[in-house]
Formats: sequence, C-alpha cells, structure tokens
Amino acid sequence: MTSGAWRRLSRDSFASDLAASELCTNLDALTNSSVDDLVKLYSVVLLTDLLDRHCPVVKVRRRARQRTPWFDADCRAARRRARVAERRFRRSRSDEDRQACEERLKAMRSLYEEKNSNYWRNEIAASKCDTTRLWRTFKGVLGEASVADTDAHTADDFAAFFKDKVEAVRASTAATPLYDVPYRLTPTIAEWSIVTSEEVEKLIGSALNKTCQLDPAPTWLVKDMRGLLSPFISLLFSKSLTTGCFPQYFKEASQIALTLSLLMSGPNSTNLKPLNYQIWGKC
Repeated sequence: MTSGAWRRLSRDSFASDLAASELCTNLDALTNSSVDDLVKLYSVVLLTDLLDRHCPVVKVRRRARQRTPWFDADCRAARRRARVAERRFRRSRSDEDRQACEERLKAMRSLYEEKNSNYWRNEIAASKCDTTRLWRTFKGVLGEASVADTDAHTADDFAAFFKDKVEAVRASTAATPLYDVPYRLTPTIAEWSIVTSEEVEKLIGSALNKTCQLDPAPTWLVKDMRGLLSPFISLLFSKSLTTGCFPQYFKEASQIALTLSLLMSGPNSTNLKPLNYQIWGKC
C-alpha cells in the first residue's frame, strides 16, 4: 500500500514553506475569490505542492497481526524495557547484561500471560448471562476469526438497505396528516459576525485527531500548523457565511460501514451504520 513518508517530514522546513505560500501571504488579494476557489487553493497548496515536496508518497508493507485486546500500557512498557535490555546485551556481551536481559524477558512474558488470562476470565464472567456473547468470547480465546471478519458486504447491498429503509418509513407515514405549524415570531439573523483567527485557532486545537482520506492534510499536521493556517481558514469561513455558499468539495463524504454493536447476532446490513469524516466539513 502507499503512504506518506511522515518520518521524513521536517516541521521547521514545512512551516517555513507554508508561511511563504499563498495561504499565508497577502490574504487581501484573496478577498474577491469564491469559496470554492479558496478551498481549491487550500487543497492544491497543501496536497500538491507542500506535502508532495516534504512528504512524498512511498510504498509500504504492513503485516496483518492478530488482535490482542488485553495489550495495554503496562505491556508496552514491559516490552520497551525488555528491548532496551536486549540492545544493551548485544553491545556489551557481558554476563551481567545477559542476566538482566533474561530477567526482563521473563517478566514481560509473565505479564503477558497474566494480562491475557485476566482479560478473558473477565470477559467470560461478564458474558455468563448472554450465550451469544459467551460463544464469541470463546472464539476469541481460541483465536478464531469473527463473523464480521469473514462476511463480505458490497456497496450495492448497503445502499439498497438504506433505500428500502427510507421507502418503508415513507410508506408507513404516508397516511399521517401534515402537522399544522402555528405561526409565531422568531428571531432572525440579519448578518454574520466575522470569524476571527483566534476563534479558528481555538477550534482547530480542540478538534480530534481523526483524518479522512478526503482531507488534503492529516488533522495532526493541521493542528500543528494552526497558527499559520488560522487566518486563511477564518477568511474561508467568513466568506462562506457572508455569501451563503457551502463549498462543493465539503459536500463529499467517505462512508464507512461499522457494526453498531458487537453483541448483535451477525453482520448484516441492519447492524451497520455509515460514518463520514472531513475536518472542515464538520466544522
């Protein structure tokens, strides 16, 4: 698969080039641009220009590993200590470091066995009143693949399910009389206040580190560069509010089907929900 070479990314060099780009220099020249043009400029400068230069796409190989739900921070710390002892022994080849390495490895394996045993014992105890969940727990203990991992769902099946669901709701409510909404005075919004860079910077800083493949740059990088990007983003938000135009690019979404609950009796379309992510579209 392909991925960005994020380890090669130099923050200072990237920030320097970003500060010299159109997103951060002479924003007054962009005030007459449309919302879609601003979004296109943001995508082109970040994705095509800066990221391709500082973080080129490379081919990587990722191995599928068996899921270990009991592996927590204690296990990671024990593994880290064992790896440090191993490297020290390889360098020195002394008996003292060899003994320390063996003790670390023994402690790590003992902790793994304890965490594994306690996790599955607790899962079995929590599933004693639910046979479906209990059998799934046993499959996890035996290392068998879950039904969700072996069953395939096509996009057409998923789309057909939601289409049928909407039509069924409309059919069931077709005979329902329309609700008579009483007239009442409501406050109106005559104009929008200008979005400030401080508000945008605070909004970006509080965003979760979730990234969609439609985002030009990963969220963690946008948060790291929010001091430079916030003036341009505030211009984009203000332009969208004053013109009443929502960018066409933000109307696109990436839908991922996730199981609603692990306790459901099988991975069919009724147990799935669509999720879509795009950082600026949600803001």
